[in-house]
Amino acid sequence: MLDEELRRGAKPFYRPAATALARRGITGNALTVASLVAGVLCLGAIAAGLNVLGLVLWLSNRLLDGLDGEVARLRGETSELGSFLDIAADFFMYGGFLVALAVQHPEARLALVTLFFAYYLNGSIFLALSGILERLRAERLTERGLHFRRSLTEGFETIVVGVLFLVFPGHVSLIAWVFAAMVFVSSAQRLQDARRVLR
Repeated sequence: MLDEELRRGAKPFYRPAATALARRGITGNALTVASLVAGVLCLGAIAAGLNVLGLVLWLSNRLLDGLDGEVARLRGETSELGSFLDIAADFFMYGGFLVALAVQHPEARLALVTLFFAYYLNGSIFLALSGILERLRAERLTERGLHFRRSLTEGFETIVVGVLFLVFPGHVSLIAWVFAAMVFVSSAQRLQDARRVLR
C-alpha cells in the first residue's frame, strides 16, 4: 500500500549506498544473490528459534533486495533476467518465512498455512496480470521490472509483518490470521483492477 511513497522518500538515503556499490563494480544480480544467501540463513535461524538473529537477517535480506534494482539502474544493467531473479527471490523468502515459522510454532500451522494460501492466490493474480499487461505493452506505473499495481498489502507491509512475527512470537497465530485477511483483500483488489484495465 505504501511501497511507492516509501521508495521515493527513501531514495535520497539509500542512493548513496547504491552509488558506492555500483562504483565498486558490484552488480544488481550479485546483490540479489547476496540477499538470497542472507534469506536462507534467516529461514534457518527462524526454524531454530533464533528470532533475534532471524530479525537481523530478515532486515538485511530486505535491504539488499531494495538495493539490487537501484544498483542495476545506476550501472545501466537492468535486464529481464534481473527482474526475474528479483521476483523469484521475493517469493522464495515470503513462502520460506512462513514454513520456517511453522517449524518453530507448530501450534500456529493452520493460521500460517492460510496465510501461505493467501500469498499464493495474491501472487498468482499479480503475476498473471503483470504478464498480460506486458503482452499488451501497457504503460508501467513504476520503474520496476514488472507491472506493479497498488493493493492493500505490498512489500512494505510484508516486511512489517515479518518483524512482528519475530518480535512477538507469542502472537504468531493472531498476526497470521489478520495478515491473511489483509492479503485476501489485496487479491480481491487486484481482481477488480484486472477486470477494470482488461475490459
